[in-house]
Parts: sequence; C-alpha cells; structure tokens
Amino acid sequence: DADALMKKSDFVIAMGTALRNDSPGLKYAFNNVQKLNKGAGLYFHPVGDTLIPTFGKNVECFTHKPGLEEAALYLVLDLFADKEQLPDDVKEYIASFKSSETKTIKEKVMKDVTEMVKDEETGEEKEVTKKVPEMVEKEITVERNGLVDLLGGNSATFADTFEKMMKKKESFSMMIGEDFYYHDKAENLAKLIALVEQTSSIDLVMTPPKSNALGVALICDLDDAAEGYTVGYNENGDFRLSALGDGDLDMPAMNQQEGTLTNMSKRVVPTNAALEYGGYELNDIVSSLIDGQRETIDWTAKLPTAKGYQAVAFDSLANGYNNDGTENRGYLLKTSNRKANMPKVDKFDEASALEGEIVYRCNPARQFSDFTDKAHEIFEPFGLYASTAKAEELGKKVEVVFENGSIIVDVIADHKIEGDITKLSDFKSAQDIYTLFGESRYKTVTMRKV
Repeated sequence: DADALMKKSDFVIAMGTALRNDSPGLKYAFNNVQKLNKGAGLYFHPVGDTLIPTFGKNVECFTHKPGLEEAALYLVLDLFADKEQLPDDVKEYIASFKSSETKTIKEKVMKDVTEMVKDEETGEEKEVTKKVPEMVEKEITVERNGLVDLLGGNSATFADTFEKMMKKKESFSMMIGEDFYYHDKAENLAKLIALVEQTSSIDLVMTPPKSNALGVALICDLDDAAEGYTVGYNENGDFRLSALGDGDLDMPAMNQQEGTLTNMSKRVVPTNAALEYGGYELNDIVSSLIDGQRETIDWTAKLPTAKGYQAVAFDSLANGYNNDGTENRGYLLKTSNRKANMPKVDKFDEASALEGEIVYRCNPARQFSDFTDKAHEIFEPFGLYASTAKAEELGKKVEVVFENGSIIVDVIADHKIEGDITKLSDFKSAQDIYTLFGESRYKTVTMRKV
C-alpha cells in the first residue's frame, strides 16, 4: 500500500517524475515525509524546480541531464545497498567512480605569541603570552564521487550532507515515475530498481502514468509494439470511442458509469454514476461480440484472481472512510512474494545524455486530460512552459519542430522552473502530442519564433 509506505517513511527518494506536476498525491507524500516525519529526501530530475527544496532543510536535489537516470540508480545502490549482497562486477563499477585528491585549504588557528611588556607603575618589563589568530595553509584529502558530480551535485560536500541526512533514519522509500516507462533503457532501469529492492531496505512506489493504468496492465494482454488497426478509448486511434463527444462512438465519462479502478496503492476502488447516461457502454460492445454480462458491474466478481483480485460482487464492496480518516474503499490486491535471481545489470553510457534544445512532455500541475480541461475551476492553459529567462528568450509563440512533425504553441512562463528544458503539455488529445514524442518524454527539437 503506497499510502501506508509513505506514512511510515522518514527518508524518501524520488526519480523519473516531475514531482510538482505528475502526481499531486506523491508530491504531498514527499512533503509530508519532511514536515510530519522530520525526514529527509533526495530528488533526481532533469528539470530544475524551485518548489522541491522548500519542502525541508534535508532535501537534496540533483538536476541532471536527460538520459542519466541509470547513473542515479547506481548512486542509490552506492548509498543504500548492502555491499555484501551486491554482485562483484557492480561493486567494481561503482568503485570506478570514486577518487581522492589533495586540496590545500586555509584555516584559522590560534597561535601563542610571547612579548615583553613594560609595567607602567614599576617600570619593570615582564613576559606576556597571548593567543593571536593566524591563517595557515593545510593539505587535506578530499574523496570524490563521480556519480554525484555527473548528476549535478557536488561530491566535495555531499558526503557530509548525506551523513547528516541519515541521522536517526529508519524507514526508506523510493518513488519511480513515468520517465522510466518511456525510456530507451527501460529494461536496464527495471533491473537496477530490482537490484535496489534486493540489496537494500528501500520500499518501492511506482507511479502509474494514467488513471487505472495498473488495472489495465494486470487484466490486459499487452503487446510490445502497437501496430495494425487500432481502437482508441478516449485516445487517438483509427476508430475512437470517446466520452468527449468527438469520437466515432460515444462512451460514458467516469462520473457516468459504475465499475472499479485499481489505483497506485494497489487498491480496487468502486466508482458510482453521478450523472445519467443514455448511450452505449463498453459492456454493450463486449456483449455483442461474446456471451457477456448484463451490466458492467457484473464483471467485478470475475476479475482475475491470479492477478490478485478477489471474487467479490460490486455491490458488496465497501465505499467510504472511517471517522479517523482510514480508507475503507474496496479492497487491496493480494500480493505474493517469490525469490528471484539477482538481476544482471548493464553499465550506463554517459554519451546517451541528451544535449541541445530539449522539450519534456509534461502537464501543468492541475491538468491531466481533456476532462480536467473541461472543468470550470481549472484554468491552466495548454502550451510550452518555460523558466522566466527561457520564456523571455523564446517570445510569446514558437513552432516546436520534432523529427516527425511540428506544433505551434504559446510560450508560458513558469517561475518555478529552473534551467533551459521546457515542458510541453499533452492533456489535449486532439493535439496528438504522444505521436510527436513517441516512446520518450524527452526530445531534442528545433524551436522557431512565430
């Protein structure tokens, strides 16, 4: 249960997610670890964000180049793994980033100075010793960690900082976000994460990229490549099922149907209809193809128990909270543990780091889809979000040119962004942003003022 994990954690690591934008729940959890649990945190991300350091004095942020996410996980292994459990080749690889250097520093010392002082009353001279400050040069040995420096940190000071962060820390957790799922090295990242789990006491929280993404991944047979004729459900496709009124066949919105979704806490949660709907539902299509169920909710008890679901009827699911705030909705997926072989991980290539004009597929904090865009209380516009300095450089409107197309968008200044990487919204499906980015959240592009 992700919620329970975060409530007990006093040290949290976040990587692969723009914490302020991607998941409000995890942003609050990261903040609460600092504020309520008097904890500490490490935040790794290519886009600098001035909000994250304000969560607490023991938050250390690493702003690294896109493509160096594997290096971040190797640093986590270096800092938290039980070295006795790590494979020898991994230990040797991590050690290859370590070095030491001699540095000359100046420090103040108190030196005894003796001088003769004449007593004004007796006229006699007497010896007086006093302490006088003096600056002296001193040679010290400084341990360097190349992983820290590569990720935008300062290894000369990080060791002392990390030692202070670790004082009295007992419960560790790590958040992994959508950047890792859309990554050229996703398989190696997954193996490195598994190695972190096996060799350390860190608990893992994976952030789903969309609502019910975990449920879809559990109950559907997924292909490695999307090819052939496609049907899009509130997504682009050759034939579109849409709750927005712009598809080939209307579907109910979330608040117009009953059913369940599986959230990131591995909880199966019931949803109820708040508004009437008089058209076809997905269950109607299924029933016309096979001998299906009369109502959508009749499928709830038939969810696959082999994937952790329970054979519980929809109307038997609890749906509320206790007076103390304890969640009492649906049920938690049954999970099982099994012993796995130690994963074989690959080294990372520093040359894979992206350079040039980089754009990041990322929504503003309150926008997630066409449905939030329809909400009257949410006003954040679609566009290209940039730091104040970058927005001034780009102007009011730009054409962002990708390898397979381009888009003209308004430039919007975000004073919490640091650096030159810009964020392009994807919450309007009609703009087809996912096609422009392909299987990545970062792209090197050309920008032209319009």
